Amino acid sequence: MSDEPSTSLETVDSGTEEEPTVRALRSAFGCSEDSVEVKEFLRTIGVGADAIPSTDRKSFPGDCEYVNYKSRGVSLCFDKGRCDTVHLYRAGVDGYEGYHGGLPLGLTMDSVAVDVVRALGEPTGKGGAGRMIFLSYDHLGVKFDIAATQWDEPDAKICCVAVWDADADAT
Repeated sequence: MSDEPSTSLETVDSGTEEEPTVRALRSAFGCSEDSVEVKEFLRTIGVGADAIPSTDRKSFPGDCEYVNYKSRGVSLCFDKGRCDTVHLYRAGVDGYEGYHGGLPLGLTMDSVAVDVVRALGEPTGKGGAGRMIFLSYDHLGVKFDIAATQWDEPDAKICCVAVWDADADAT
Protein backbone atom coordinates (compact mmCIF):
# COMPACT_ATOMS: atom_id res chain seq x y z
CA MET A 1 0.00 0.00 0.00
CA SER A 2 1.20 3.51 -0.69
CA ASP A 3 1.08 6.49 1.62
CA GLU A 4 -1.16 8.31 -0.85
CA PRO A 5 -4.75 8.85 0.22
CA SER A 6 -7.29 6.27 -0.89
CA THR A 7 -9.30 7.08 -3.98
CA SER A 8 -12.11 4.64 -3.27
CA LEU A 9 -15.72 5.75 -3.17
CA GLU A 10 -15.74 5.98 0.60
CA THR A 11 -13.26 8.87 0.50
CA VAL A 12 -15.26 11.09 -1.84
CA ASP A 13 -17.28 13.64 0.15
CA SER A 14 -20.86 13.65 -1.03
CA GLY A 15 -22.22 15.49 1.99
CA THR A 16 -24.40 12.50 2.86
CA GLU A 17 -23.93 9.61 5.25
CA GLU A 18 -23.22 6.36 3.49
CA GLU A 19 -26.25 4.10 3.26
CA PRO A 20 -26.08 0.73 5.14
CA THR A 21 -26.54 -1.24 1.91
CA VAL A 22 -23.51 0.50 0.38
CA ARG A 23 -21.40 -0.17 3.50
CA ALA A 24 -22.38 -3.85 3.36
CA LEU A 25 -21.65 -3.98 -0.38
CA ARG A 26 -18.14 -2.60 0.20
CA SER A 27 -17.46 -5.16 2.92
CA ALA A 28 -18.33 -8.01 0.55
CA PHE A 29 -15.51 -7.28 -1.92
CA GLY A 30 -12.79 -9.92 -1.80
CA CYS A 31 -14.96 -12.32 0.22
CA SER A 32 -16.27 -15.76 -0.70
CA GLU A 33 -19.93 -16.36 -1.49
CA ASP A 34 -20.54 -18.08 1.84
CA SER A 35 -18.80 -15.37 3.89
CA VAL A 36 -20.54 -13.35 6.59
CA GLU A 37 -19.85 -10.18 4.57
CA VAL A 38 -21.55 -11.39 1.38
CA LYS A 39 -24.48 -12.79 3.37
CA GLU A 40 -24.84 -9.43 5.16
CA PHE A 41 -24.98 -7.54 1.87
CA LEU A 42 -27.61 -9.97 0.57
CA ARG A 43 -29.57 -9.57 3.81
CA THR A 44 -29.64 -5.78 3.35
CA ILE A 45 -31.33 -6.24 -0.03
CA GLY A 46 -33.86 -8.75 1.27
CA VAL A 47 -32.14 -12.04 0.49
CA GLY A 48 -32.04 -14.26 3.58
CA ALA A 49 -30.94 -17.79 4.32
CA ASP A 50 -34.43 -19.17 3.71
CA ALA A 51 -35.83 -16.36 1.60
CA ILE A 52 -35.02 -15.54 -2.02
CA PRO A 53 -32.61 -17.90 -3.78
CA SER A 54 -30.40 -16.80 -6.64
CA THR A 55 -32.32 -16.99 -9.90
CA ASP A 56 -29.43 -18.30 -11.92
CA ARG A 57 -25.69 -18.74 -12.10
CA LYS A 58 -23.46 -18.29 -15.09
CA SER A 59 -19.87 -19.50 -15.25
CA PHE A 60 -17.21 -18.27 -17.63
CA PRO A 61 -13.65 -19.39 -18.42
CA GLY A 62 -11.04 -18.12 -16.03
CA ASP A 63 -12.95 -19.20 -12.90
CA CYS A 64 -15.53 -16.41 -13.07
CA GLU A 65 -19.10 -16.97 -11.87
CA TYR A 66 -22.06 -14.59 -11.80
CA VAL A 67 -24.71 -15.21 -9.14
CA ASN A 68 -27.90 -13.36 -10.06
CA TYR A 69 -30.75 -12.21 -7.84
CA LYS A 70 -33.03 -10.85 -10.56
CA SER A 71 -35.92 -10.12 -8.18
CA ARG A 72 -33.57 -7.78 -6.27
CA GLY A 73 -31.81 -6.28 -9.30
CA VAL A 74 -28.39 -7.61 -8.28
CA SER A 75 -25.70 -9.73 -9.91
CA LEU A 76 -22.55 -10.65 -7.99
CA CYS A 77 -19.42 -11.54 -9.93
CA PHE A 78 -17.07 -13.94 -8.17
CA ASP A 79 -13.60 -14.17 -9.68
CA LYS A 80 -11.63 -17.16 -8.40
CA GLY A 81 -14.23 -17.54 -5.65
CA ARG A 82 -14.02 -13.95 -4.36
CA CYS A 83 -16.56 -11.15 -4.81
CA ASP A 84 -15.02 -8.94 -7.46
CA THR A 85 -17.83 -6.78 -8.87
CA VAL A 86 -21.47 -6.15 -8.03
CA HIS A 87 -23.89 -5.09 -10.79
CA LEU A 88 -27.05 -3.22 -9.77
CA TYR A 89 -29.89 -3.04 -12.31
CA ARG A 90 -32.86 -0.76 -12.97
CA ALA A 91 -36.21 -2.54 -13.26
CA GLY A 92 -36.79 -3.97 -16.72
CA VAL A 93 -33.13 -4.16 -17.72
CA ASP A 94 -31.99 -7.64 -18.80
CA GLY A 95 -34.89 -9.29 -16.96
CA TYR A 96 -34.10 -7.74 -13.57
CA GLU A 97 -36.92 -6.46 -11.37
CA GLY A 98 -34.87 -3.53 -10.11
CA TYR A 99 -32.40 -2.66 -7.38
CA HIS A 100 -33.88 -0.50 -4.62
CA GLY A 101 -30.93 -0.11 -2.27
CA GLY A 102 -28.57 2.83 -2.03
CA LEU A 103 -25.80 3.67 -4.43
CA PRO A 104 -22.43 5.16 -3.52
CA LEU A 105 -22.25 8.92 -2.94
CA GLY A 106 -25.96 9.40 -2.32
CA LEU A 107 -26.94 8.58 -5.90
CA THR A 108 -29.96 6.36 -6.59
CA MET A 109 -31.25 4.34 -9.51
CA ASP A 110 -33.56 7.32 -10.12
CA SER A 111 -30.56 9.61 -10.67
CA VAL A 112 -29.84 10.66 -14.24
CA ALA A 113 -26.42 10.99 -15.87
CA VAL A 114 -26.25 14.73 -15.16
CA ASP A 115 -26.62 13.92 -11.42
CA VAL A 116 -23.73 11.47 -11.70
CA VAL A 117 -21.41 14.01 -13.35
CA ARG A 118 -22.40 16.72 -10.86
CA ALA A 119 -21.64 14.40 -7.94
CA LEU A 120 -18.45 12.78 -9.28
CA GLY A 121 -17.06 15.18 -11.85
CA GLU A 122 -15.73 14.24 -15.26
CA PRO A 123 -15.44 10.44 -15.72
CA THR A 124 -12.09 8.73 -16.32
CA GLY A 125 -13.67 6.86 -19.22
CA LYS A 126 -16.78 7.16 -21.35
CA GLY A 127 -18.12 5.65 -24.50
CA GLY A 128 -20.86 3.54 -26.00
CA ALA A 129 -22.97 3.16 -29.09
CA GLY A 130 -26.56 3.77 -30.08
CA ARG A 131 -28.80 4.53 -27.11
CA MET A 132 -26.39 3.13 -24.51
CA ILE A 133 -23.37 4.95 -23.12
CA PHE A 134 -21.21 4.45 -20.06
CA LEU A 135 -19.50 6.76 -17.60
CA SER A 136 -16.63 5.08 -15.78
CA TYR A 137 -14.85 6.33 -12.67
CA ASP A 138 -12.08 3.75 -12.47
CA HIS A 139 -10.32 5.45 -9.56
CA LEU A 140 -13.59 5.22 -7.57
CA GLY A 141 -14.55 1.71 -8.64
CA VAL A 142 -17.86 2.54 -10.29
CA LYS A 143 -19.28 2.52 -13.82
CA PHE A 144 -22.72 3.73 -14.87
CA ASP A 145 -24.49 2.39 -17.96
CA ILE A 146 -26.85 5.08 -19.23
CA ALA A 147 -29.81 4.78 -21.63
CA ALA A 148 -28.95 7.78 -23.82
CA THR A 149 -26.66 8.96 -26.59
CA GLN A 150 -25.25 11.86 -24.52
CA TRP A 151 -24.75 12.08 -20.74
CA ASP A 152 -26.50 15.46 -20.50
CA GLU A 153 -29.82 14.37 -22.03
CA PRO A 154 -32.60 15.17 -19.54
CA ASP A 155 -33.90 11.58 -19.62
CA ALA A 156 -30.46 9.90 -19.49
CA LYS A 157 -31.43 7.26 -16.92
CA ILE A 158 -29.08 4.86 -15.21
CA CYS A 159 -29.67 1.28 -16.40
CA CYS A 160 -26.91 -0.51 -14.52
CA VAL A 161 -24.22 0.37 -12.01
CA ALA A 162 -21.11 -1.79 -11.66
CA VAL A 163 -19.23 -1.36 -8.38
CA TRP A 164 -15.83 -2.82 -7.50
CA ASP A 165 -13.02 -2.23 -5.01
CA ALA A 166 -10.84 0.41 -6.68
CA ASP A 167 -8.25 0.07 -3.92
CA ALA A 168 -7.76 -3.61 -4.86
CA ASP A 169 -6.99 -2.52 -8.44
CA ALA A 170 -4.35 -0.11 -7.13
CA THR A 171 -2.36 -2.82 -5.35
